[in-house]
Amino acid sequence: MKKQTVFILLILGTCLLIFSGCSGPGSGNDDGRDTVNSSGYSQREGKLKVPEPLPRTVRCPLSGDMVPEGTTDRRPLAVMIENAPAARPQSGLDKADIIYEILAEGEITRFLAVYLHGDTSELGPVRSARPYYIERMFEYNAIYAYCGGSEDAKKMVRVQGVASLDEFGVGRQAYWRIKERQAPHNLYTDTEKLRQVGEKRGYEKTVALPGFSFLGEGEENPGGISADKVIINYLKSYSVVRWDYDTGTGLYLRSNGGKAHRDAVTGRQLTGANIIIQYAKTRIIDNEGRRDIEMVGSGRALLLTGGQVYTGKWSKRGMRSQTFFYDENGAEWKLNPGQTWIEVVPATLKIEY
Repeated sequence: MKKQTVFILLILGTCLLIFSGCSGPGSGNDDGRDTVNSSGYSQREGKLKVPEPLPRTVRCPLSGDMVPEGTTDRRPLAVMIENAPAARPQSGLDKADIIYEILAEGEITRFLAVYLHGDTSELGPVRSARPYYIERMFEYNAIYAYCGGSEDAKKMVRVQGVASLDEFGVGRQAYWRIKERQAPHNLYTDTEKLRQVGEKRGYEKTVALPGFSFLGEGEENPGGISADKVIINYLKSYSVVRWDYDTGTGLYLRSNGGKAHRDAVTGRQLTGANIIIQYAKTRIIDNEGRRDIEMVGSGRALLLTGGQVYTGKWSKRGMRSQTFFYDENGAEWKLNPGQTWIEVVPATLKIEY
């Protein structure tokens, strides 16, 4: 009888070990992870699992977009980009917060693209500086990236203490040439590499930024009239710019020289949330066709945003001052969040809308 009792106890003990092993770690029913119920309680650890916090966002002061915190705590970067027909399509313009388009020589426009929260690893083609682009760059206390310049521009860089990243002094640290295009339409850069060089030179620092006003949800500027397009009739057909309002996205689609203007990397058509037309006195100053454009002072302006066009004026007090845009009653225009294009055109140029 005692032997039978001992035998039964041994069998029971063996069964208990087997069953306990089946419910332990490494069994087919347990992958070793915590079991967390809908309240966030972890059965393994006996405590609440705290979910990862969502990244905090801040409003970009240049675009009005909500962007990850920390991406606006740096100095703006302003880059000269070519717009001759041989330079199209460009790369990286879609990542800028603000883009200026202004005539250079030969009735061809050139871009000054300003970057704060965005970056692009392929940006170009990069071209040379002119004084009136430098005056706009000063508004953002920006680091200025370009390749050479007119004699007046080079003098301005020296005298005015520009945070210069001229390709002639930076070289392969941040610039390269592609084989698919001929010079001078083949120089490219990377915003992060430019910033790295700028940091080495002591340019990267906290600076005062211009303040733009942005529209809230459902808000509009007063006094607008419906306009689904604007056409900037430059003298040469290859430079003519057209913006068409897309009601589906609330953005303006850009065409240049009669064709949809696309980004070389993404293939997508360039867009703008706001298109500002700034009329400025312009004159040709030499046999090369270089221009003097009055950026300081005041003049007429148009704003296209949200499918509406508004008439008003612009004012800039000094070379390093911000340019403000006002309606006919003197109230500052508010912009829709997103990329803004500022089209600086001769005061006599014909604009259709």
